[in-house]
Amino acid sequence: MKVSVLMITYNHEKYIKQAVESIVNQITDFDFELIIADDNSSDNTEKVVKSINNISKNLSLRYFRNAENLGMTKNFELAYSKSNGNFIAICEGDDYWSDKTKLQKQIDFLKNNLSYSFCYTRFKVYQQKNDFFTEDFNGKHFSDAPNFTSFTFKTFFEGWHIGNQTLVFRKSSFNTRAFKKFKKFKDVHLIAQLLKNGEGACLNFFGAVYRVHESGIYTSVSEYNGYKIGYLTHKEIYLDNKSNKYLKRKYLHSYNNFLNVNIRKGHLSKALYMSIDLLFRNGRAIDFSKHLKRIMVKLVGKK
Repeated sequence: MKVSVLMITYNHEKYIKQAVESIVNQITDFDFELIIADDNSSDNTEKVVKSINNISKNLSLRYFRNAENLGMTKNFELAYSKSNGNFIAICEGDDYWSDKTKLQKQIDFLKNNLSYSFCYTRFKVYQQKNDFFTEDFNGKHFSDAPNFTSFTFKTFFEGWHIGNQTLVFRKSSFNTRAFKKFKKFKDVHLIAQLLKNGEGACLNFFGAVYRVHESGIYTSVSEYNGYKIGYLTHKEIYLDNKSNKYLKRKYLHSYNNFLNVNIRKGHLSKALYMSIDLLFRNGRAIDFSKHLKRIMVKLVGKK
């Protein structure tokens, strides 16, 4: 088995047929498997999956249903543990692939570019509620690189619109100890681990669609918790790679963002402590004075 496609799903009854069929319809010259890990869905996700037929002769489909809800991280780890491929691809149950040759193109790239540990493609975002598509933010990077552009730790720091549903990586480039090392393993942890073993590449074609809907896992995350999760995530990644200057800068940037949202939300004691701590970490007195001024203004406004 050359490629394993991992699909984690939970209550995706409305969307999973399109997701599965977008993989079933892939045109390849190699065998691949689709592993669907259902995190104990309470809807008809299982019924929909089992109703899908016309499976390609190159594809083996395996479906697993958890006896209890494990959460996204543990469910992904379970799906990964079932994989047999030399390459891993990802597509969650509410997203889908939009190019029938997506997988072939990405495997061809990795086979022909051995120094790269992963590749992904451009993608579109579908707003389910309003029924419209938008493109990712990556088009500006292809003016001088018509076929693909490289992704490094520097790129990671500068910011990049990565669609996890387009990712394909070498299994040999990922150490599964990362699942246990980090408290809440996410896609950015995966990318950081892969970058330790080689650069990545974004291929210049639209390979998938990321669906935004009301029951999506990130739709319900508040602004405050979003910045908090970003801060804690980048802190974990940096502490695992303290010598990497780009990861340190990313961590300090996310720390600053989380500090600012604490000021906006009126958590002033916490914001003051964070301002002092950040001053010792980055040595930027100007930033400290700005934070202190904003805290005082907020404090006076409360009186």
